[in-house]
Amino acid sequence: MKKTSIVVGITLVTMIAEIAYGLIMGSMALLADGIHMGTHTFALTITVIAYYIATRHARNPNFAFSSGKVGVLGGFTSAIVLGLSALYMAYEAVRRLLDPQIIIFDQALLVAAIGLFVNIVSALLLSSGRHDHDHESGHDRHHDHNLRAAYLHVVADAMTSVLAIAALLTGKYLNLTWPDAAVAVLGSAVILKWAYGLLVSSGSILVDYYPVAEDCEAIQSIADEFDVVIRDLHVWKTSENNKAMILSGISGMNFDRDSFADRIRKVCNYNHLTLDVDSRKGI
Repeated sequence: MKKTSIVVGITLVTMIAEIAYGLIMGSMALLADGIHMGTHTFALTITVIAYYIATRHARNPNFAFSSGKVGVLGGFTSAIVLGLSALYMAYEAVRRLLDPQIIIFDQALLVAAIGLFVNIVSALLLSSGRHDHDHESGHDRHHDHNLRAAYLHVVADAMTSVLAIAALLTGKYLNLTWPDAAVAVLGSAVILKWAYGLLVSSGSILVDYYPVAEDCEAIQSIADEFDVVIRDLHVWKTSENNKAMILSGISGMNFDRDSFADRIRKVCNYNHLTLDVDSRKGI
């Protein structure tokens, strides 16, 4: 959260400087890039707010399975903003292809270079945060959808700047304007793919979609070992790294509930486990 807040601060200062300078000097290139920075500042602010809410309410009993899904919701919302930004970029690029505009190459290159520098610094900060998260949680770094969303925003912006610099240099020395719009279309397609992947992975957790086949197979094997007939079983993720399970079944005469629960937790790594197992002698 602290590193993401620093990135928000850097992006916000850059945005204000570019918009102010663009208005004073009449530079559309700087003004446009400043507004573009604004969309990323908004998305990154969502990330910080999500971290703050999740941390503040970590032990709030009103959250049934902790506040873990707040971060997932932040990632989902940021993915929408990222996708909309990519669609707008594609629209503007196609419009420029159909109706080419005069480009002041030197000024545009300056703007792209400033944007690239800011986003490289931001990406390094967030990449460091992801590395720290790996060691603290012991889980794959992509499991923090909120941090992944922030990282994708700055990486997407950096990629856009690199493509823009390449296109502007080509245009400047070959006296062409279409490469600038063409690489923007390519960049928007890549960003849309990233946004879609984040949207699907975070949305799946929000709607409790979870591929249960592997877990069910392992649970069935344990149930057979403990002579338990499963009547009903529900498995879902309560956050990026936490899972919950509710199992209803019928057990044999010498059923050991604690051993059964410990074995399931150990094999399937559940954080929340609810068992409703009746003994056959009571039927």
